[in-house]
Amino acid sequence: MRVADERPRRGRTGERNIQGHYAGPISRLLAWGADLLIIGVVYTAALALLQFGIDAATPLRVTFADHDGWSALGSFIWAGVYLGNSWVVVGRSPGMSLMGLRIVRSDGAPLDRRHALRRLFCFPLGFLTLGIGFAGIVVGRTRQALYDHLADTAVVYDWDAETARLRTLALAGARRREGWRGLPEDASQD
Repeated sequence: MRVADERPRRGRTGERNIQGHYAGPISRLLAWGADLLIIGVVYTAALALLQFGIDAATPLRVTFADHDGWSALGSFIWAGVYLGNSWVVVGRSPGMSLMGLRIVRSDGAPLDRRHALRRLFCFPLGFLTLGIGFAGIVVGRTRQALYDHLADTAVVYDWDAETARLRTLALAGARRREGWRGLPEDASQD
């Protein structure tokens, strides 16, 4: 299973398309679990620091546990900022980095801001459909969830994409050094 066809080609952004295997459900689930752990730890630590600061600076005694609705809303907003920022800036979340995953566009081009934000806003649909939106990750040929289809994105193993990119760069360098002007495209895929 490949994201792009066998020959590297230029995407709409002028960058080379990324080649690699689609990420499977277990690695995506483990990456999501790592992200949830990071989101929870950072959010809880931030609330504890905020509560300590309010207690130390004012006579007020604030307990965030008493405000479960606001705390849940804050947690949801923090998760959106965490995921959205990491997807827009580097094309993967820290949990995805840990598992060697990267988000790309369906045609293999690097993730751009528009597709990352579309994925972020469509992401809750996986949960709002009572999990049916995630079924494509398990049974689909391209391992795309509902939000991936709507955002025109795919998740690939990053080390495959990096290896393919490095191989393409090495072959281009060898062609320049050796003067191989007429080497067929198919020979570059060995």
